[in-house]
Amino acid sequence: MSFEKSVKHVDEIIGRLSEGDVPLEEAIELYKSGADELAKCKKLLEEAEKAVMTVTSAEEL
Repeated sequence: MSFEKSVKHVDEIIGRLSEGDVPLEEAIELYKSGADELAKCKKLLEEAEKAVMTVTSAEEL
């Protein structure tokens, strides 16, 4: 899944949880799913940062 799709999915999860009418078990599953998506986003951002640093370092040579 792309970064943008992951962020959208997290946003949808937050919206669903914010409604307040989610049964506890479903809320827990949504929370887990959101946490997983956030971890993916963090990894994608770290990879993008490394790519930018690599390009920046190569340009300085």
